Amino acid sequence: MLRKFWDNYKASFRKDIFVHILVILGIFGIVCILCSSCLDSENKQDSQDSQDHTSNSESAEMISQEEYRLQLQQQLTEMLSNMSGVGKAEVLVTIGGSEAYHYAQEADSRYVTIGGSQKEALVESVSHPEITGVVVACEGGSRSTVQETVYQAVSVACGLHIAQIYVTQLEQSCT
Repeated sequence: MLRKFWDNYKASFRKDIFVHILVILGIFGIVCILCSSCLDSENKQDSQDSQDHTSNSESAEMISQEEYRLQLQQQLTEMLSNMSGVGKAEVLVTIGGSEAYHYAQEADSRYVTIGGSQKEALVESVSHPEITGVVVACEGGSRSTVQETVYQAVSVACGLHIAQIYVTQLEQSCT
């Protein structure tokens, strides 16, 4: 019985070889479609991960801005407190904008990329946020000579015009 079925199948196979090739190609096509749908869902997951990474980098950028501002305030406070006649000083720095990333480019304006499967543009340099103003309250802030010294020091240290700096007397608390 099985032998008879096999003989009939072989005979029909020889006659309808094109039909069998089409069936095999159809099955291969269905397998390819299923594989591509699996790859698409992985790519969507990678895309979602990169969006999460972008929002994380934005929050990291905000933290970085605040750290930069606080570090600058601390450095100015220490510098001014060590200057003659200034005494104790408190400094407030305001910044505008955010860090700017400058990417390496090739001659045809394409970005240079690095990395394996996750290609990223090569960062050539990073510019800190722009300092928009500085307020200094110091013990010697009522004397014009001390004010002039502080104006000049902050102007040079931060690259600011004197109009962007304000110096005043530090109020003494009654304790």
